[in-house]
Amino acid sequence: MPVSCVAFGCSNRYKSGQNIHFFRFPLNNENVNQKWIIALRRKHFIPTQWSRICSIHFIESDYELRPGTTKPRLKIDAVPSNFPSFPSYYKNSAKRPRKEPTKRSYTPIDVPKIDTDLEVEDNSLVENSDGFLKIHSVADKEVQTLENYGNELFLKSKIKKLQQKLRRKQNKINNLQDLLKDLRYKSLIDAEPGNIIENCFSGNIL
Repeated sequence: MPVSCVAFGCSNRYKSGQNIHFFRFPLNNENVNQKWIIALRRKHFIPTQWSRICSIHFIESDYELRPGTTKPRLKIDAVPSNFPSFPSYYKNSAKRPRKEPTKRSYTPIDVPKIDTDLEVEDNSLVENSDGFLKIHSVADKEVQTLENYGNELFLKSKIKKLQQKLRRKQNKINNLQDLLKDLRYKSLIDAEPGNIIENCFSGNIL
């Protein structure tokens, strides 16, 4: 299988005896491998074990110094950065320096000094005093209204409880009267004692 460079616009292919070397993608180093893919700027490109990048796309500082050897070796963190065939807008976007944020200049503003040692006339104090008395009077009325409202709720609750007691008492009297009628009907009680008992119950009804 012929070995060729996968970089954009690069037509280099492996030929015996040439001074161009081809490097595999660092597939085992995910971080560096991702940097290589980004550097290529090829959409949807996924490298395989057969993918190669030639030595044209690396700079001198990307190589390890190995005295006595002719075969170059990349540093473990080397990333291709030299792409002469890239379109001009690729190159400009890569080399364009970031603008530093402009510093805004602020013009100091002279704030007039406020004199805190102001003389206060007696009549202003009187007006403030009257105003305080008015506010105090309104507050007293509000408190009194709240108290009256609380008393009204208390009285309503008391009346409701008394009405419930009266209803229970009336129910008991009605039950006893029904019992007397039943006893009279069955001739289990004399007329005179029954009348006395009934009069006692009737007198308790409000």
